[in-house]
Amino acid sequence: MPSLINACAYHLYALPRNTASDALRHIPQQPNKIHTKRLLLLLAFTALTPSFTLANTCDSQQLNDPTSSCHKSPEQQVKMAAELNAMQHYIQAADLIERLLMQYPQTQGAAEQYQLALAGMEGKHPVAITVQPLKQQNAWQINTALQVRTGYSSNLNQAPSSSSVQLTLPTGPIALNLLPQFQQRGGVGGETLLSANAMRGFANNLQWQIKGDLYGRETGSGGYADYQGTNLLSSLMSHHDNGSETGVAVGFNALHYNADTYLFASQLMLRHTGTKRLYCKPQTGLDLLWQRQQGNPLLDSHYNGLMVGGLCDTPLGYYSVNLGAGWDWAASQRPGGDQLRGKIDITGIWSTPFISATSFIKATASYQESKDMQAYSPWLNYGATRQLNRLGLGLDYDWPLDVIVHNWRGVASVKWQNQDSNISLFTMNALEGWLGVRTAW
Repeated sequence: MPSLINACAYHLYALPRNTASDALRHIPQQPNKIHTKRLLLLLAFTALTPSFTLANTCDSQQLNDPTSSCHKSPEQQVKMAAELNAMQHYIQAADLIERLLMQYPQTQGAAEQYQLALAGMEGKHPVAITVQPLKQQNAWQINTALQVRTGYSSNLNQAPSSSSVQLTLPTGPIALNLLPQFQQRGGVGGETLLSANAMRGFANNLQWQIKGDLYGRETGSGGYADYQGTNLLSSLMSHHDNGSETGVAVGFNALHYNADTYLFASQLMLRHTGTKRLYCKPQTGLDLLWQRQQGNPLLDSHYNGLMVGGLCDTPLGYYSVNLGAGWDWAASQRPGGDQLRGKIDITGIWSTPFISATSFIKATASYQESKDMQAYSPWLNYGATRQLNRLGLGLDYDWPLDVIVHNWRGVASVKWQNQDSNISLFTMNALEGWLGVRTAW
């Protein structure tokens, strides 16, 4: 289930840069951090596994390791998994619980320990509103993660598709070449992400979470291709007896481009997730966002919006669909004035044990529209009111690297973005691929 943290990502794409012409470049988004809920998939897959295979494997492990969990009771195995999670040995804990669930799927506490193990391997503990309250109150659960990756992008600086712009002057249209730093540049780069996450449980099924990220990209190109940023978020979630959940979160984001541009945003989010029907839960929410750019108050704004969606955890995968719409108020005389926005986000996550144990694939699709309420500029398309349509598709694969190094995972992603507009200056296209590793401790 998407967390309050991940839901903030949509609003950041519209943060402006240092001039009206720069406003087309959107903040690069971090990969969605959606918790992988694969327990039902595991049970469906292993239901086809012959029982004699499990027994033979267990006997072999017992001969090689007298402390093996194979012939321990289900309750003892859950306790062992909890101890492994506490020592941050997430891969061993996940393997232990997977074997247990093949034979005793109803064992009390097994699902919770499996969720913690998967979250630890993925560099986070469950942060979704649907996560069960922590069993141990008044104790912080803290974990950190590091991800490093390198790759190629056809448009590192999210620049316009064309290297020139047509100005519609009173004397007639003319073509003007963009400055080199505003032209599209492809190339290779490296990215790093350091995350820390802390959770604490309270009475009355309350859960408090604090999360922070430090991230950056270096390409050697400078300008808008290189950046450093931070995300901070605090959320409070309440789990109701009927299975529904309610959460509130506040956050702060800062981004610095090597072109000496600083962007800031703060947000307040409310979410309510209803009770489960069949495999799905409905979700509704409210989003408030304030954003500003240092040294350019013309581009400051605040956004108010509503969202509805559905979260489905099925034997065939985990799916989420979110629809959002809202109004973005210009704080001053921003080019284009106020703005009407809408979006749809679709995510699917599938476990791939037939490729590698505890590996998974995530696919994302997003479509966003925005429309200004005033003419952006009389010199662009004869004073037309700007409209933007943005389509994004992504595919990620995550797999363990146990054969090479303990407690590390490989990550690979491909992403394509295309933005169309009735003003050519705001058209954009980018294709990128990244390969890297991550670990949690």
